[in-house]
This record gives sequence, C-alpha cells and structure tokens, in this order.
Amino acid sequence: MKKITICTCSSRTFIDKDEVAKMATAAQKAGLEVRLISDLCELCENKSAEVHDIAGTTIVACHPRAVKSLMAFAGEDHVTSLNLRSQSAEEVLASLGIHTSQLSTLNSQLSTLNSQLESMPKKLGEDAWYPTLDKDVCAECGKSLEFCPFGVYEMVDERIRVVHPQHCKNNCPACARTCPASAIIFPKYDRSPINGGEERQENAIRLDSKELYAKTLREKLAMRKSLLKQ
Repeated sequence: MKKITICTCSSRTFIDKDEVAKMATAAQKAGLEVRLISDLCELCENKSAEVHDIAGTTIVACHPRAVKSLMAFAGEDHVTSLNLRSQSAEEVLASLGIHTSQLSTLNSQLSTLNSQLESMPKKLGEDAWYPTLDKDVCAECGKSLEFCPFGVYEMVDERIRVVHPQHCKNNCPACARTCPASAIIFPKYDRSPINGGEERQENAIRLDSKELYAKTLREKLAMRKSLLKQ
C-alpha cells in the first residue's frame, strides 16, 4: 500500500487546512495509507526516530527544496515530496493519479479530518524555526558562521553545518539575506527564495552583513538585559 505523510504546519497558516482535509480524504478513499503530522520542521529539528519512517513515504508539505534540506538535516538524503503550499489539493492528488470527482460525497469524512486538524498542537511564536542548508548550492563561504551571533552554525569537517538550531531567533531570517548563493532556507518564512521556493519574492536578499550583525547583536544584548532585570 502506498503511504503518504502530510505535514499540516499546524502552528502556521502557509498550508490551507481545508486543502489538507481534501487531500487526506481523497487519498484515503483511493486506498492510500495517510499519516498526518503537525510539524515536519520540529521532527527534523529533534532528529526524531519518526523521520526515518517518514522518508519512506511520499511527503506532502511545502516547497520540495525546503523538504529536501529539512530531511537531509535529519539524516535522510533520499525523499520524494509534493508541494501543498503552493498547489491545490486537486493538483497534488492529480500528480498521484487520484481524481477528486467524489469529494463532494465525502462530507462526513472531511468533517472528521477537519476536527482532527483543529486538535493538533499549536505553538504560536515558539514553534520550530531554524535554517537548513541546500547542499547542492552551498559554496561553504562561511558567511553564515561569521554573521550569526546566536551560535546556530559551526564548522564541522571543514564544512558549515547547522549544529544548534534551537539557538535561532524565531521569525528571524537575517542570515539567509547575507548568503550569496541563496543556500540558506527557512521553510516557515513567507517569501521565496528564503523559504525554498523558486520565485524571487524576497527583494532584499542581499543586505549588508555588518549592518545585520549589529542589529541582531543589539537585539540579543537587549534580551539579556531584560532577563537580568527579572
């Protein structure tokens, strides 16, 4: 039986939950084994044992480049993924050879899945946020290591690696803007190419690294001062 894993990205709004419900309902009706997860980023950040099982399925999540880099970070280099972030459920299902003509007759199943999606854990403002590296384009220039004041990156065997993803500041993609190769991906960012998408929506992709470093350092120091006052 063909297996698919659908990331619902429960703490964010990038993946439409109605589209997830339609996708899962039609896939189950077609005889596929469907697994829903709340946050692929979190599982990969923790290098959960579940990741290996997920790698053996077709992953339905966000941009393929982002999924590939996430899974590689967790030690899985060979994955198949489909993009529910920028495609409709109908388009993704069609790529699996599944037609959605019967969806209108599956209202009860859709209702059940929508309830399941609503009950998934949400971590607003504190969900898994960290960079991954596109190995295919990373030039190992070291700018990310030089720039990041939070210790997210380290040099391992003469290659830049994301070693401490939990140190990253939630919703900050600044290091990606200093990367000359656009190799740094934040899957939960709202614009391409930083989120792994192919379009050039992020106009400020090249920014002054010294200016950005100074800004993030000031923010870090202000955070420390506020903690000392508590």
